Amino acid sequence: MQELPSDPRARTRDQGLARLRRTTRFSIAGATALAGAFAGVAAHSNPGHKAPVAAARRRVPTAAAPQVTPVQTTEAPTPAAAPPPVSTPVAPVATTGAT
Repeated sequence: MQELPSDPRARTRDQGLARLRRTTRFSIAGATALAGAFAGVAAHSNPGHKAPVAAARRRVPTAAAPQVTPVQTTEAPTPAAAPPPVSTPVAPVATTGAT
């Protein structure tokens, strides 16, 4: 066990340092607890972008929408022809963005 110094100024200094250490520990613990509490409140206040359950179950009646019949044609659509590849005497250059 350590013996306290006999000088009263040194003893007062040591007690003050011990009090400061305790205060620092309590402050750190309190700040951590408050940060966690604020994070929980923030997470609870913005749970995401989910649709409310009642709105998700509501459906628009399909009888109100007019029926559309597809139009049939006898001609088959002609596919567009792709242009032929162009050849050049220079080798292709590829860049990746890295140096």
